[in-house]
Amino acid sequence: MAVCQAAHDAVFAALPAVSILIGGGNPKLGTAAANGKFGSITLTLRATHTLVVLPSTEYDGSTDTVKLVRRHHTTLPSVDVGFGLFKKEMPTGTVGVEFLGSVFLMDPDGTPYLTYPEDTRKVGGYVIGFGWGMRFGLTPKGSLPFASLSVTKRDLPHYTYGDLAAGSTYSYTLGISAINIRLLAGRQFGKFEFTMGAGADMLKGTYSVLYTDPETEALQPQVDSTRSALRIITTANAALDLKPMRLTFEAGYQVGKDEKLPTIVRTVDPRSGRFFAGAGLAVRF
Repeated sequence: MAVCQAAHDAVFAALPAVSILIGGGNPKLGTAAANGKFGSITLTLRATHTLVVLPSTEYDGSTDTVKLVRRHHTTLPSVDVGFGLFKKEMPTGTVGVEFLGSVFLMDPDGTPYLTYPEDTRKVGGYVIGFGWGMRFGLTPKGSLPFASLSVTKRDLPHYTYGDLAAGSTYSYTLGISAINIRLLAGRQFGKFEFTMGAGADMLKGTYSVLYTDPETEALQPQVDSTRSALRIITTANAALDLKPMRLTFEAGYQVGKDEKLPTIVRTVDPRSGRFFAGAGLAVRF
């Protein structure tokens, strides 16, 4: 049935778009250098922004094209923590290992297009997601650039798009988890540090779909499923070191992929990539 397929395709399109908000570019914003000594802490207040396409949920299945509701500018704030675990001087330079943690904050009243289940975890009225991982950094001797490799696991709690009671013919509830891998290099020039690199996001969406038969308007049985995807990410950071603070601006691009979705969303190219941007203020202890 076309309406059911449109609901599934809406999930497949949303998964990589929304995942940008938790994956971002550099997991330790502003640097690729090795961390400080054991017990050193970096606390970063961060925001990541991207554009999310929202298809119409009032689709009757009579054509293969769904109307576009809007292109929604979405910003996700987070608190990132880096905790130094290991630091050692080597013949080639300084090697450091640190633990990374993140808390993502979503305002449940921030947009009329998304709602959250009643049992969604909340703190202070905000819906929260979590992330954690490890980062390996190298500050080499001489004129070689800094380098870092990080692997993180991050998630967003389930949200619902579409409202059958308000006239939608379908709705979906989607939760997202991602494994983010980043390989970055950077150089420092006085108080400024520039970092560039790339990586891969391995995405998984756990979702359920509800839809009605457009002819009988009867509600169909709920469909539960999962979806996996892989996306390549590129990123660049520009940071100003104001010891002990660091102000960073980030820009990046998620490389597109043709998923060959049967449903067409008007004026949207499903193969196109997505730009994202971010900014953050870090304090080092």
